[in-house]
Amino acid sequence: MRDEVLAPLGIPFTEESLAAESPPADLAPPTGELLLVSLDGEPIAIGGVRDLDDPVAEVKSMYVAPSARGRGLGRALLQRLESMAAERGCSAARLDTAAHLTAAIALYRSLGYEEIPAYNEGPNADLWFERRLT
Repeated sequence: MRDEVLAPLGIPFTEESLAAESPPADLAPPTGELLLVSLDGEPIAIGGVRDLDDPVAEVKSMYVAPSARGRGLGRALLQRLESMAAERGCSAARLDTAAHLTAAIALYRSLGYEEIPAYNEGPNADLWFERRLT
């Protein structure tokens, strides 16, 4: 698998490198959680959720490998991250994204995310979204 982007974490997207790396502190308990999805021992998706302001969580580092795209995995991953945020007592989820990631933006909008003013200064962020969790 090409070392494409596990850009949010800055490490290659391989099982070995992911196992060797600790999640960033804000995506590790107790302030966050990181979810890795594997298929036949190969990582195919990753995403995290972290606490922002009570009761808001932030979805971070969501990535689906190109070989796994188009199967609904991004939708399922985002919904699981939202569930994780809700389990943490959060009533809303926020995320940021780059404007050129049109498929991701379409996914967020299809799940009810609405564009909001910037809430961070992420170096790759052009758009910011939030959704109330039920």
